[in-house]
Amino acid sequence: MDHSPAALSFPLLARKPVEVAFNGGRISSDGGLLLLAQLDRQIGLTERVTACLTDPRLASRIQHSLLDLIRQRVYQLAAGYEDCNDADRLRFDPALKLAVGRAPVSGAELASQPTLSRLEGTIAEEECEAINAVLLEQFLACPRKTPQQVVLDFDLSEDPAHGQQEFVFFNGHYGSYCYLPLFVFARAAGEREEFLVSAELPEGHDKDADLYRTTLARLVSALRTRWPGVKVVFRADAWFALPELYDWCEANRVAYAIGLPGNAVLTELSAKWRERANRAAGSSPTKSARLFGSFWYRAQGWRRWRQVVVKAEVTPLGPNPRYVVVHDLVGPPRQQDDFYAARGESENRIKEMKEAIKSDRTSCSQFASNKVRLTLSAVAYVLFQRLRRLARNTGLSRTQVEGLRLGLVKIGALVKESSRRVQVALASACPTQELWLRLARRLLIVPG
Repeated sequence: MDHSPAALSFPLLARKPVEVAFNGGRISSDGGLLLLAQLDRQIGLTERVTACLTDPRLASRIQHSLLDLIRQRVYQLAAGYEDCNDADRLRFDPALKLAVGRAPVSGAELASQPTLSRLEGTIAEEECEAINAVLLEQFLACPRKTPQQVVLDFDLSEDPAHGQQEFVFFNGHYGSYCYLPLFVFARAAGEREEFLVSAELPEGHDKDADLYRTTLARLVSALRTRWPGVKVVFRADAWFALPELYDWCEANRVAYAIGLPGNAVLTELSAKWRERANRAAGSSPTKSARLFGSFWYRAQGWRRWRQVVVKAEVTPLGPNPRYVVVHDLVGPPRQQDDFYAARGESENRIKEMKEAIKSDRTSCSQFASNKVRLTLSAVAYVLFQRLRRLARNTGLSRTQVEGLRLGLVKIGALVKESSRRVQVALASACPTQELWLRLARRLLIVPG
């Protein structure tokens, strides 16, 4: 779609007028999407996602295949366009059309906002569950030596409500009306990246032990099928301090480190470490100290005694104790507490999803559509995680999604199409062109 508005005159040069207008033709600001699209083709992500779905539309009236719609929505999210409304302009973008698989000029325009919004309303709940299985497949499919241990981090997050929405409730912890999506990240021993392997949107805010056990059982079964004998560790904060989860883990040979909310009994059992920490802080120039210990504890409703690690910390602001119930973990109390504290990395990944992919844009009035939005946002995030893995041993191997987008996707491109070929001229001044070309070669893209 070409426009020829009147040129604006910018007084930037003393001797020549600078005229600016949006009339450059087939130019895209997202030329780097082609790299993401090629990566997607290689790992089969959107194809596997589409295979989980059924298409209720009449075949004779379909203009956009289900695969094209999934790719368009996921690539738009990857490029930083979280709204379906953005499609009304982007459907003409030559780089996006190429990424989806259409000729940039002669090919039909991509789907508009109403079509993508209808897509959100037609994907069923069980299909979202099937897509979650695809996320786990992506983690399992990454080339690596058989890991000795895989850690599963469970965490909830706040998605604020936007007016009247189904299954939105007030949450006292966050002090807002919101959804509480459940995210699970997996990390193989020796790797930096925590891969998103599940993203679910529960209907309520209750501590749903059945949901957590079902999700955990699904993931553990798949991990052991892929790597028989691998040690699986469940790690989570005090929200997941549920006897049903302890019992399930112990019965199924799953180690765990789960935060415990403080109470009077824990305070009494940890008294000697806390008192020593208070004395040490009193004689310290920084007025702070940290000691570690462990003891056995059995709360009401527990079937057995369990080991609890205490971090007896004192800061200039006062005492800051932490309690963690552990099972089948090696090492002294400090090492076990450090292992638990590492779960903060999953919180960073959730923050990254929210800031870069806008996974918390669950603003539909219908709950089912919000479930689909969260799921497709998770797919776009996993695509970036695979890109980050592709970029190992480069300057981008630990870069946040926003940095990957700015460096590898947001590249100006002039797109031309003739009867024989399509030419994409990326910006010559692109500062990351060497890295971009290096990653393209890793995808087996060679000079034509």
